[in-house]
Amino acid sequence: MILHILTTAPLSDAARQAEQAINPGDALLLIEEAVSAALQPDLDCWKQTDYPVFLLEEDLVARGFANAASHHRLATVDIEGFVQLTEQYEQSITWY
Repeated sequence: MILHILTTAPLSDAARQAEQAINPGDALLLIEEAVSAALQPDLDCWKQTDYPVFLLEEDLVARGFANAASHHRLATVDIEGFVQLTEQYEQSITWY
């Protein structure tokens, strides 16, 4: 099981590559610019059920997207939750 960490906008080349690489049982964590996905609840990553998707709370707050994530009931984790995810998954890959 792999934790995929996406740092770029949800429609970037890196996001498309990450989406192709994710397998059932993996997880996707959106950080930095990737948290803008909270503004787009129709993205494929929110509609699939093969793997969980999380948004980093600190980056949501820093960019003013926390209300959008809450409104759309998107899963979030704080820094402590980020650390727990890295411990839960066998390896992690960061997509830039």
